[in-house]
Amino acid sequence: MNAPLLSCLLLGAAAALSGQALPKKPAEVEAAKRWSDLNADRVAGNANGQPITLSDIRRQVEPFVAEIRGNAKSDAEFSKTIESLADETLKQIADRQLVIAEFKASTGKVPASYVDGDIEDTIRRDFGGDRNRFVASLRSQGLTPLSYRKLIEDRIIFEYMVGQVRRTALEVGPGKLQAYYDAHQGDFVRKESVDLRQITITQGAAETPAEGKARAEAWAAALRDPAKIPATLARFKVPAPKGSGAPGFAEVAAAISSDDYAAKGGETGWKPLDDLNERVAAVLRKLKDGEVSEALQFDVPGSGSLWFILKREGFKPAGTDTLEDARVRTAIEEKVRTAAMKEAVDRWLAELRAKHYVEYR
Repeated sequence: MNAPLLSCLLLGAAAALSGQALPKKPAEVEAAKRWSDLNADRVAGNANGQPITLSDIRRQVEPFVAEIRGNAKSDAEFSKTIESLADETLKQIADRQLVIAEFKASTGKVPASYVDGDIEDTIRRDFGGDRNRFVASLRSQGLTPLSYRKLIEDRIIFEYMVGQVRRTALEVGPGKLQAYYDAHQGDFVRKESVDLRQITITQGAAETPAEGKARAEAWAAALRDPAKIPATLARFKVPAPKGSGAPGFAEVAAAISSDDYAAKGGETGWKPLDDLNERVAAVLRKLKDGEVSEALQFDVPGSGSLWFILKREGFKPAGTDTLEDARVRTAIEEKVRTAAMKEAVDRWLAELRAKHYVEYR
């Protein structure tokens, strides 16, 4: 396609969006040229007899123009990025039209109820059920309810057809997992690591440091001797966690911890010890799996004190994770499956391009 023309068209749009004027040649000539380019349209490509216009491409590129303009260090870089995005968008539109043509030739028509349901969901979710607001929004985008309906139908067709192809690549055999692992063993080298739960206790606004320390130490003592947890909950007027079992570290963390891990019962996941505070790492090295630390105090200038209570759930020395590790196996399955689905879709699209007529101008 003639990328410079589209680039020039979008340069004008970017200036309008960002409020930043581009250099003028003189101003009158540049303004006239911009106005002409901004309102220009022509056929940029053809896929199976369906024309693709500059306005089709512009409609998809324009939402990104302001961001690209803001990140570009020069007009030349901006133009190059826009041209690249426009070319990629043209190819994507062409592929989409080929997929839709294949669906209509082999499968037929999307049930009207599918399209109706999608549109109703959009009106309810994005416009509070107000159809007039929805139609006004379409009008501001240069769309009519009928043209928007076609866009939704095309999207449903494309997602259905691509989904069918992806399903052919869902099965991942042991051989593929082993081959990936053998080729990427360096990705599975691990540092000395610990599976950690933590509780963070902050000094209360009405507490002295000594009172905060006593409270943190009481919780640490109770967590090291779970029989004391119910009495400690009552002492500090913390509602007993729901459930039939006796509360443990996870339940107490959810009830009293003040950090982002509280909702997960204090579970932080596996952490390389090198990534942790040296004092924390030293304590965790000494703990055995399942043991709970004393309350570790850290003073934050201007913010009072913090106390951390740690529980070591597991430990791994430095080494290489193997395929027997469920986490490793799951991660590899996901990577292999994602790559296989992409390859299947790319291969299918190449076959469609060879089967149908495609032209880029």
